[in-house]
Amino acid sequence: METQRLNPYLLPHKGLRNLLAKVSFLAGNLDYTSVHEVEQLKLFARELFYLLEQHAQVEESVVLPELEQKAPGSTQENHEEHEFLEAIITKLDKQTEQLSVESTPTDFLDFFLDISDFHSKYLAHMLMEEREVLKAIWANFTDEELIAQHHRILSSFTPEKILRWFRFIVPALNPQERKIVLGGMKANAPKVFFSELLEVIKAEMPEFAFANLVKSLEEKELSNS
Repeated sequence: METQRLNPYLLPHKGLRNLLAKVSFLAGNLDYTSVHEVEQLKLFARELFYLLEQHAQVEESVVLPELEQKAPGSTQENHEEHEFLEAIITKLDKQTEQLSVESTPTDFLDFFLDISDFHSKYLAHMLMEEREVLKAIWANFTDEELIAQHHRILSSFTPEKILRWFRFIVPALNPQERKIVLGGMKANAPKVFFSELLEVIKAEMPEFAFANLVKSLEEKELSNS
């Protein structure tokens, strides 16, 4: 059986793909005369920009500096892309805050096109990291180093940040990944926090998929007892 190495991009990138698609979809089918729908779009867009900022911060403060130490010059392109994308995010953030039911149809169309353009650019950026940067990471880090780095990053997250990330990460994972990720969290997190996490995730998943997830976690707990 093939052994999969730890991939530092897997969880955050699946979550970001999920939320990028959600914001793009909402921007495209929006009833711009509805206060509720406009506010919902702005809420998810703000969450997207927050998680993008947090992800870039982790990469710029941990992942890339540690890779640069082992492979000098290997992170330059990634740094440059981050700067380029952050400028677009700043513009989109300001654009989002200006949207209201008083905005014109053209304002909403412009936002839809701009968020779609950014969506395509950020997908290309993630693919570059997953296909090129990841190769450099795996070539220069041992499994033990990758696991230690992962735990350092996760331990720096507040409970609130974990909830905000996993709300979009878990629904984007396949069933096997969900079972592994949440099985580990269930075994180590306080019960109150894990219950809150499940409630947050439940709101973003189809009912049948969430029921299967809960069942798989219960089966895993029974098999470990």
